[in-house]
Amino acid sequence: MRNPKALQAYLRRRTPLTSVVSYPDRGPWGDNQYPGNCSGYLLIDLCATFRPQSVLDPMEGSGTSREVCADMAIEYAGYDLHTGTDSLNDPIGTGYDLIFWHPPYHDMKIYTEDPRDLSRAGSLAMFQVLLRNGYRSFFELLAPGGRLVILMGDLRRRGRYEPLTVDVARLDRRHLEGIVVKVQHNVSSNRTRYDGTFVPILHETVTIFRRPGAASEAY
Repeated sequence: MRNPKALQAYLRRRTPLTSVVSYPDRGPWGDNQYPGNCSGYLLIDLCATFRPQSVLDPMEGSGTSREVCADMAIEYAGYDLHTGTDSLNDPIGTGYDLIFWHPPYHDMKIYTEDPRDLSRAGSLAMFQVLLRNGYRSFFELLAPGGRLVILMGDLRRRGRYEPLTVDVARLDRRHLEGIVVKVQHNVSSNRTRYDGTFVPILHETVTIFRRPGAASEAY
């Protein structure tokens, strides 16, 4: 669904992207009923900042990135297990200026019955292996100077805090360009009262890796 008026209205009022972002309104892009979908305004900010000519979303889920790129007239490719593509193993093109990867947060939400689904990885250790493999595969699909952006959140399991965002930041320190903290809105932690000492998780991170753009840029 196209929403050019909403795009232009946001572009007129947006401020430069900083290390903390907050989008109380997710915007009209994508299916707002899809579990775990993110705000289209994040995609707009990334594209307005880095100005990619081509964008890949290897796990496009609700279709938010597809609709944002259509409104911004950016060449786009999007894939998902729901539409028959296993982006971790199937050919999905190459030479992208921006890859936006929003993987499952381990097993916080189970997305499909497909055993190749990252939310069905089983153990946290196996999820971390698949996360590393996905990072290596997608990084190689970048054009010189391109960026791989990973949106990830932390979780708790049986009282144990699992810092998945730290796992992402440590994937490749050499090519790490920046980390943006994204405030979460309309999640269950906002509405739940807890007994004792408990700090709800109300943030995600947007971790940005950049492939060198010229031979003079050392790896």
